[in-house]
Amino acid sequence: MQCPYCGSSRIIERDGQYVCIDCGTVIGSVYVYDTYMQSSPLMDSEEIDLTPIWKSVEKSVRKSNEVRMSIYRRLRAINELFRVGRESYSVYRAYDCMLFIARAFGISNEYVEEAKTILKRILASKGSVTYYEAAVAAMLYVILSHNLPVSTKQVISTCKSKGHKLTFEAIRDSLTVIGVKYSLRDRVLSHIRSGLVKLFGDSWVTIYPEAEKFLNSLKKSVIQSRSPPILAAAVIYCVSKELGYKFRVEDVARALQVSQYTLRDYAHKLCRN
Repeated sequence: MQCPYCGSSRIIERDGQYVCIDCGTVIGSVYVYDTYMQSSPLMDSEEIDLTPIWKSVEKSVRKSNEVRMSIYRRLRAINELFRVGRESYSVYRAYDCMLFIARAFGISNEYVEEAKTILKRILASKGSVTYYEAAVAAMLYVILSHNLPVSTKQVISTCKSKGHKLTFEAIRDSLTVIGVKYSLRDRVLSHIRSGLVKLFGDSWVTIYPEAEKFLNSLKKSVIQSRSPPILAAAVIYCVSKELGYKFRVEDVARALQVSQYTLRDYAHKLCRN
């Protein structure tokens, strides 16, 4: 260890602090140094708890001017040694938000890693989006591009339930910036597969071709008129009814996590009999 002010390596431990013998500068607390410097090198995304430092400072802040100057020098040294930029901390929190979304919807880690790359692209665009909005947008990009059976509304609602402040407009703008591309038909089919698995178990594969055929028979304007989860639920309800299955609207709505009232009105219009 060297003194950051005079460059001397003659550092001693005194009263729980590291002190330079040559210039008398208090370099830092032994507790702080041992805790952080003996661990692995800090990564950009790591969070540092500086609470012990400030508690130590509070005990000395009312002492003489000489001590106050020592505290000031000490804080400067600590700042140089343990500085974690605000931006790095925000990225860490953004990663945490992405992991929360992944856990909430059973999304595998490989998609999270891809989303991290997308996050960097969004942040590099220099828009006004917050880190949380960028994180959600990155996860939605992966969800949409890989046709994962999770809706935009579900993701935003889940994040808001944890207190995150999000706006659909900001997330939409972020997705526009990075040019997300996906097939609306494939999104609907993804939700159909997910719903059939929940309702039919392993037998879903026998129902899926009929559901796909039903979807293909619909006009493009019909497919574009509803959200993928609602349209998928309606298709499943109509096809299962045609095949003689006695599912209630409530059962299908619960499987695809949509409103049973919205589904009831739409399915009755969509079903052919």
